[in-house]
Amino acid sequence: MGGEQQDQELRRRAEVMQALTTQHFALQSARSISGSEIALRSTLYLTTLSSAVVALALVSRLGNAFLVFSLAILPVVFLLGLVSYGRMLQNAVEYIIYGRAISRIMQFYAGIDPTTAEYFQGAQADETLLQGLGLFKFRWQQFLSATAMVAIVNAVVGGTFVAILIANIFQPVLWVPTTAGGAATLVIAAAFLRHQRRVWSRVAAAIPVATRHAN
Repeated sequence: MGGEQQDQELRRRAEVMQALTTQHFALQSARSISGSEIALRSTLYLTTLSSAVVALALVSRLGNAFLVFSLAILPVVFLLGLVSYGRMLQNAVEYIIYGRAISRIMQFYAGIDPTTAEYFQGAQADETLLQGLGLFKFRWQQFLSATAMVAIVNAVVGGTFVAILIANIFQPVLWVPTTAGGAATLVIAAAFLRHQRRVWSRVAAAIPVATRHAN
């Protein structure tokens, strides 16, 4: 009877390890897909923006045609940036969630044999390690992401659209559209970054950062 129970226990442990290994692989694959989509969407947005800038440069000497073309293409680019920002932020959150899940599995691996625990480091860097390396605090890392880059660039697109629109009204006065465009850029950028920080604050509250394991 004791032998049967031992066999069942060994079989159960083997099944658990197999399930964890499969889950680990699935999480790594999903995390890779999320990271790849972030890169793909940022590249798509920047490529579209570059093409739009080249097109605007080609029609810059056509007077009213330039104005019409600008008012037609810049809102499209801004909308693409807005959608790209939203999806990239979702991907970034998924990326972190998958990483935290992988960290928990790594902690389980480390608990199997404490003498080899150092080989199973967690997937997420904690705030203490980042500060120790001379980097920004963890809560500021979000502003160094590709999502933040797209947000800032898209804010410039929005500000440019406002400046061109107002320049058509105040043609002799250069400082009015320049000031309005700069103000619009700052307002849009602040709105993007404020939204991003609120999202990451909710993520940090729901899934606390591990304090022991780090990259």
